[in-house]
Amino acid sequence: MTKQIFLLVFIILAGGASFLVATRPEFFAPDMTKKDLYGEWVELEVAPYAADRFEVRSDGIYTNGSRATTAYTFDGDELSYTIGTQEYLYRVENKSTLERLSPAHYTSMFGKAN
Repeated sequence: MTKQIFLLVFIILAGGASFLVATRPEFFAPDMTKKDLYGEWVELEVAPYAADRFEVRSDGIYTNGSRATTAYTFDGDELSYTIGTQEYLYRVENKSTLERLSPAHYTSMFGKAN
């Protein structure tokens, strides 16, 4: 009876951990530092001429070679900033990939260009 209870508890814990790994990989990914964040980010899996891109520098977010905003927040897991009335939110997948969560017209992935 004790072995069966132990096995049941183990299966439940392993299943829960597997579920978290599959649905929320950021729980297990190392936090990205601001230094890791700095650089150009390019939208993945779209034609190069249509890819959205932005650059993160210590003094702000740049688009098309110009500083679009000086105010942004980054906590190691999420990057957020506002340009005009549009809020942008990205979640860190790993040190070379961000997932854009907002604007939510579609989910897109961004890769570090440099």
